[in-house]
Amino acid sequence: MKVSDMHKLAVLNPFHSVVNTFDVKEGNGLLLGVKNDSHIHPSFINQLTSTYAYQLHTVDHMAIGGRAIDLQLVNPITGRYMSGSSSGTAINVFLGMNDIGIGSDGGGSVLAPAMSLNLFGFISYLIDEEHMNHYQKLSTDNILFRPSLGIIASDETKLYACIEKVISLDDKGIDRIIVSNDDETCYSFPVERVVYPDRYGPRQELIEYLNDVLPTIDFMISKEGPVDVEGFGDSVFGHFDDRTLQIQQAAKKGFIRVVNMAHATAITIPTSKLGVSYVGICESKEGKIGLMLEMMRKLVIPQDELIERYFRNPETWFRKGYGENNEI
Repeated sequence: MKVSDMHKLAVLNPFHSVVNTFDVKEGNGLLLGVKNDSHIHPSFINQLTSTYAYQLHTVDHMAIGGRAIDLQLVNPITGRYMSGSSSGTAINVFLGMNDIGIGSDGGGSVLAPAMSLNLFGFISYLIDEEHMNHYQKLSTDNILFRPSLGIIASDETKLYACIEKVISLDDKGIDRIIVSNDDETCYSFPVERVVYPDRYGPRQELIEYLNDVLPTIDFMISKEGPVDVEGFGDSVFGHFDDRTLQIQQAAKKGFIRVVNMAHATAITIPTSKLGVSYVGICESKEGKIGLMLEMMRKLVIPQDELIERYFRNPETWFRKGYGENNEI
């Protein structure tokens, strides 16, 4: 999609996911969307746009109160409530309006929206670390945390290029990569299969697991989803009783809810199934992040052709209506 069409789409705002737009020009860098969240400091965005690799295009709608479900937006594929809270940021990348989206993640607020639309997602405790350390809040289940910043992209090349601009990366040899023993994927690199705790159970148990395990391994892979396809993945809804909890757990948000709370780093690589991704998780250490990115890239598969042809086609959004084309 041309930059002019991307901007026309932002102005059209078909899913009400845009708060504000900025003028952009062809050849001035990739288009960037930013979640409408005060935790994202303008100096961080200026760091990206000052390189002329990116130009700020949109301020993106976020779920009110940072909820895990956005009751004001719908998922363009499923028509269900959109995953939050970086909901608008994910939608605007999915539609092809932006190349890159910058969001904030406390308990899955970048990773879950990305996964729900088969996009690539990345968060790290290291991104703009000094500034983010000023923020702390209490989760709906009484866990104290501070948010991390994250990146959403529809193309892994653009995602990786952006990651390299915001954190330093290193690399080291493979020592130990673990996956769940119920994951039937045939990985192209050596993995150790272990028993994971219930990924959809209480967050505190998952945080304790990550805190215990991540220092002993290079990284882990958790295949999760489909996110918000069948359930309603929101802890405000789920806290009432056993029935609402079961519906929340059916939304299949697992370790993605606690990566940030464990001060870790994660990347999501979409599969061919809607809302299902490989989630790579490691300690927020440059060497481990570099290795994880290198190995997880081996799981990338081609984009879904229909998504590209339908949602990222200007004709879908700008076709003329009745009486606008009088040619015989």
